[in-house]
Amino acid sequence: MRWLFLAAALFACGPKHESTSPGSSGGSGGSDEKTSSEVVTGKDGKKYIVTKTTKTVPAESPPDRPADAFPSDPLVKYNVDGINAYRKKHGRAPLKYDAKISAFALSGSKQLASDHTAHAHFNAHIKEQLGSPDAMKGKSGFGSRGAENQGDWNGIPKLDDNKLENGKKQIDITLKLMMDEGPGGGHYENMLNPKFKRVGVGLVYVGDKMYLTNDFSD
Repeated sequence: MRWLFLAAALFACGPKHESTSPGSSGGSGGSDEKTSSEVVTGKDGKKYIVTKTTKTVPAESPPDRPADAFPSDPLVKYNVDGINAYRKKHGRAPLKYDAKISAFALSGSKQLASDHTAHAHFNAHIKEQLGSPDAMKGKSGFGSRGAENQGDWNGIPKLDDNKLENGKKQIDITLKLMMDEGPGGGHYENMLNPKFKRVGVGLVYVGDKMYLTNDFSD
């Protein structure tokens, strides 16, 4: 049996701070700095070298908020509990269920079930969700950073005749395979990232196949 997984992550950046002065010298810069220079003519007719340094700083995490109520589908809570069991084992704080992020994750699972292209929805829409004033107020669900784990883009196959047990087994094996990647693996790092505080879950069934998306944020 072949299992295919792909993890995605994106981090929002805060405001860009720029300093510009006639005749200034370039700063030392860094991995988060970009420096450019150009010659301009001042009002006095003299030529000046203007050096612009743009520094990108990480956006602040939003204020913490209570977990949202779980939906009626018991597999959503089962999935979150499974992730948190791994986090507890590795000394990480539990993630809180987020209904807004789950709506985003559900759209991701629906698209995955339709086009079988990993993270197509995440890549197309996540930048709209991160680091905005709405994000900081919790209106989008996401905060300053986001990441996504998805199960097999061809669907996780049937593993049990009982519907509930089938779902649990599909979730169990998917989370285990992701954790088995170990340190450096995208799914592993997303599930254990200490900066993440919230998780959204998207579960979609096509026949007996499950399409699973877990979206993470701070």
